[in-house]
Amino acid sequence: MPLRPAQTRWFETYLPRSRTVDGVRVLAATGAVALETHGTPLAASDATRLRFFVDRFRQQARAHARDLPPTGAQATALEGDPVHLANRALHRLRLWCDGVDQARARLAQLDAEIHYLHLLDECLTALAEEGLDLERALGRTRFLCKCLFACPRPEGAPPLDLGVETLARGRRWDFLYVASLPEQRHLIRRLAVDRGCEQIALPAWLAGPPDAQRQALDTRLADARRQRAHYRSVLRTHRQDAGMAQARADMETLGWYLDHAADTLGTGPLNRVSGWTSAPPAQLRQALAASGIQAILRSPPPPAGTVPVTVSANWWSAPFRPLVELMGAPGHQEVDPSALLALVVPLLFGYMFPDVGHGLVLALLALAMARRWPQVRFLIPCGLAAMGFGLLTGEVFGLHGILPALAASPLDAPLAVLAMPLAFGALLLLLGMGLAGIQARWRGEGRRWLWKDGALALLYAALLAGLFYPPALLVAALAGLQFLGASLHQAAPGHTRSQYLAHLPAALGELALGLFELALNTLSFLRVGAFALGHAALSHAVVTLAEGTGCVWGWWTVMVLGNLFALTLEGLLVFVQTTRLVLFEFFIRFLRGEGRAFVPTGPPPPSGRNVSGRQSRHSHPAHKP
Repeated sequence: MPLRPAQTRWFETYLPRSRTVDGVRVLAATGAVALETHGTPLAASDATRLRFFVDRFRQQARAHARDLPPTGAQATALEGDPVHLANRALHRLRLWCDGVDQARARLAQLDAEIHYLHLLDECLTALAEEGLDLERALGRTRFLCKCLFACPRPEGAPPLDLGVETLARGRRWDFLYVASLPEQRHLIRRLAVDRGCEQIALPAWLAGPPDAQRQALDTRLADARRQRAHYRSVLRTHRQDAGMAQARADMETLGWYLDHAADTLGTGPLNRVSGWTSAPPAQLRQALAASGIQAILRSPPPPAGTVPVTVSANWWSAPFRPLVELMGAPGHQEVDPSALLALVVPLLFGYMFPDVGHGLVLALLALAMARRWPQVRFLIPCGLAAMGFGLLTGEVFGLHGILPALAASPLDAPLAVLAMPLAFGALLLLLGMGLAGIQARWRGEGRRWLWKDGALALLYAALLAGLFYPPALLVAALAGLQFLGASLHQAAPGHTRSQYLAHLPAALGELALGLFELALNTLSFLRVGAFALGHAALSHAVVTLAEGTGCVWGWWTVMVLGNLFALTLEGLLVFVQTTRLVLFEFFIRFLRGEGRAFVPTGPPPPSGRNVSGRQSRHSHPAHKP
């Protein structure tokens, strides 16, 4: 279990200009690279042009998102100038959009035409049943205004009864035939507006006797359906266009590249890609070579600034990373306490929450929610620890006697319950002070720490031991003298007697303050025992109330509601107190959190995939901003 986080390396890669985007993608896919630029000149013109093409592509693609073909499963292999590739992809999209727009416009026209033809078909049938001929009914006259309206009738609604001259009832429409004077046209239009009716005009091709009308209508309807099927096929072809899928995948990868590494664009034959890596250089070189990219890779001295570090990511310590991140990332000369928290946090949590049933519920709840909310995985070891301490007290949902108790109930031995957390807290504080000493040694200040801070740790341990073994107080006195001597030696530059005497009160005050802080930090762990006693008291109260109901359903009601209340309230309070003890009693002894965590650059999103895995070979005219 390494305590020190691993330090990353600075790398620089020189890639052929035609394979820059693909090289960046390959490096990011390793999961061990954080791209970063130091001192690389920006190619402002190329970056601006690339941004123009990417933005225009995204804008136009959003307007046609429902028709864009899906991308496939193989990563895009981009070869060539990124700006030229983006230009070509945008041109491809524009041609594709023109075809889609034309097909959709024609489909809308055909749908409207087919709707009108169906309306005419129903109208002919309805008028024939009423003994009317469409051509004679709508024929021109010198004195009358003849109008035919189709009024929709909802499913199951009765036909309209408006008292008009003629009403023909179809399957879904009511057809109103009105012959009136020209002055009454406005009344007819109001009728159409109020009833949601649609006026039917007589097309020129629908002439002749009823049989000829029917034949002409069927011919028109069949032709419109054939055309609609054709344009639907055209639209399906556009949705499955492999070249468009390739262009979309290329542009999404270029957009990702622009967001993460656009500064690598240059004007020469080689482009410089740099950053931090947690992998050895040979692994990066091997990944590039496996993709057929010949690159120059070097590991020069890192630039000035904080070097990123890789923190512990083991399956058993990863759930406790958020607690460390509350203090910040540990530096490369600091201890990464993630692995220690995997032991400390469950012990504190389980001691304050000793119940087999509650611990089982927390562990199962965390298992059920871990896939959607990975942050709750820390409840699994905490729940198991609660079950372990619950086995010691023999408590299951507040009940005793279901399992044999291996130790006394907290309410039967309250002093022992309070004393054990004090001992654990003292050991935890000594561990934190020891970790601070390890960090001082990593910084080359180990001897200085031993003389002063190490003396304070020895003084604290000796005072604790003196409570049970009085001769240890002599060691405490010697440690106190060593602390004072080290403080005076550091504070008095001339090392004269007068200087020592002048700084003696400050050294005594520093010693008293250090001991006072340690005493307060130690007493803070009393809350662990207090919460264990509180849990036992609440469980006892719930069981007593349940037994006082005098009936089975009352007992179950009180037990279920009481345990839900205890599980929710105590679980939240215990988590808060555990977090507080870890942050302000343990971490404060050694962790400053002034480091910089290594965050790898993620690869392009899964949507940035292509169909064939190879670049489209179609050439298109250039479109420049």
